Amino acid sequence: MSAAPKIDLAAAARRLTAASVGIRERRRFRRMPVEVTGRMLDSLGREHDCRTADISPGDIRIVAPILPQVGERVVIYLDGFGRVSGHVARKCGEGEVAVIFDFTAHKREKMAEQLTLAVNRDLGINEPIRPAIADDQKLIKLQFETGEAYEGEVVDFSLAGITIKSKRPPPLIGVWVRAGNVYGRVARLIEGGFAIDLEPRKHG
Repeated sequence: MSAAPKIDLAAAARRLTAASVGIRERRRFRRMPVEVTGRMLDSLGREHDCRTADISPGDIRIVAPILPQVGERVVIYLDGFGRVSGHVARKCGEGEVAVIFDFTAHKREKMAEQLTLAVNRDLGINEPIRPAIADDQKLIKLQFETGEAYEGEVVDFSLAGITIKSKRPPPLIGVWVRAGNVYGRVARLIEGGFAIDLEPRKHG
């Protein structure tokens, strides 16, 4: 079976992290729909189970049964990512908060590389990332909420989404699609294909 392309999110993230590291700027990072479990330590040293809803090199959205307060500093140990820390920026809804990392630029680049590996694993890629991609290494399995399933050719990938080319009739805009093991919605149509905006996994 053909392998999916080797994707490098780190380069895109480095362009973002070159900007100001203030809280307002860090909120502009595009969070990736990567879900991992972890343990969160609040400012009193209490430990709580948590999981990520999405992550970027600058911030993270955390789901937990017990949430810290806005402005509180937390330390989070994430499976596969290690220790991260930051301050709670805002509540995002029922059982969720956004945490802005207090990273150095070097640490943000390292997080971008870890996100690259995580997303590549979700796309079925376990080998090191390669800049050159052969034509027969661009196919990825697509599964739509409409029940359709077929392979498409990945022509572009970024922190925002994936661009797919396919000879099949185009899907409807707004339809959920699973590409490998990442999720998103069809955002727009292009000549001979469509673009997917990555979003957190659809539940229910």
